[in-house]
Amino acid sequence: MKHNRISGFALIIGCALPVLMLLGVLFRGELTVSQNENRTLARFPALTLSSFLSGAFQDGLESALGDQYPFGEDIKDRVLTAQNTVYQAEAALLLSVAPPSGAEYREITPGYYHYGSDDHRIVEKPWQADACAGQMLENAQLFNSAENVKKYVYFIRNSRAQDFSLSDGENNGLFDLIRSCYTADGYGCFSVPDYEAFCQNFYQTDHHWNHRGADEGYRQIVALLLGEQEETLPVEKEWTFNVVFNGSYARQTKTLCAEELFSVYSYPSSKIKTTLSGKKGQYGHAALYEKDRFPTDELRNHYAYYYGGDYGEILLDNGSSHGRNLLVIADSYSNPINLLLASHFDQTCIIDLRYYQQDMGKPFDVNAYIREHDIDTLLMMGDIVLFGGALEQEADR
Repeated sequence: MKHNRISGFALIIGCALPVLMLLGVLFRGELTVSQNENRTLARFPALTLSSFLSGAFQDGLESALGDQYPFGEDIKDRVLTAQNTVYQAEAALLLSVAPPSGAEYREITPGYYHYGSDDHRIVEKPWQADACAGQMLENAQLFNSAENVKKYVYFIRNSRAQDFSLSDGENNGLFDLIRSCYTADGYGCFSVPDYEAFCQNFYQTDHHWNHRGADEGYRQIVALLLGEQEETLPVEKEWTFNVVFNGSYARQTKTLCAEELFSVYSYPSSKIKTTLSGKKGQYGHAALYEKDRFPTDELRNHYAYYYGGDYGEILLDNGSSHGRNLLVIADSYSNPINLLLASHFDQTCIIDLRYYQQDMGKPFDVNAYIREHDIDTLLMMGDIVLFGGALEQEADR
């Protein structure tokens, strides 16, 4: 009898605990971003008859339960840390037995590498053109369907598109594929000739370009869209903040190998009205950094916090009368240059296809948007994930 009472009590506790934890979510509120996984978390879906009958509600509920459960982030973090610790120990053992003979990739955790003897930088290996060609053709349909605008493509060649053991010209395969899939009036590519130049333009532990790379990219894009005669904003000052930037690769691998301090350029400012997914707001926290009020937690995403994070729609109105409006379809690579580009247009609209429907409550219709906002210039910019990857493959919020 005593054993039955204990078993019954345990059963009641086991059934009640999940319910109590869900009630805890109601008091805590829904989380929006996973810092550890560098992605937007699934939120509890609205229940409608159509969503229930189609199965969309059930699928959304399953995803939300996995993301919103209390302590779920901590559990995932500890599992990932344990897995990567074991993997890195195995990699170190293999390296001690067979040290590299020259410049080559050394895997530190699945899919992430040191290159050569550089232990302070994490990179990925380049995607293969034949592996992403089908997805790229599918992704290109939206851009190619845009009408009555000048269209431009700007590709950023990071480590996902550059094999450092090959020459500059030998790394053009993915850009050539993009040009064959995306029909545009002009194409541009941010590229570097070798590993040394790559290190000057990209963060040590993040796939994004740093302030030097973003500045060069801004000037190249303006020349692409408006011609070499268009005057760009000068750099006013380089700021270096006393905090090491551990980027997305560090957060994902738990390899805190970076030694670089977070640095930015500042530019002449202008009054720009900012609307973030339908709400008036400030884009980024540059002023806090310049007042020495920046966060110092070890895994802070300074790139997003300083420049401004990812939104389904960003509207920038500088009140000028250039007679031109720009639509940018981009991922988080546009964050450092959104305000810079906006200085050259009356209105600049930045769309992140990963979040637009979630933030705006409707799918993105490119031609309806062009008509609504009187767009005359369309730019699609980002790395290979934007052009050739599935939208859900990576989120940087």
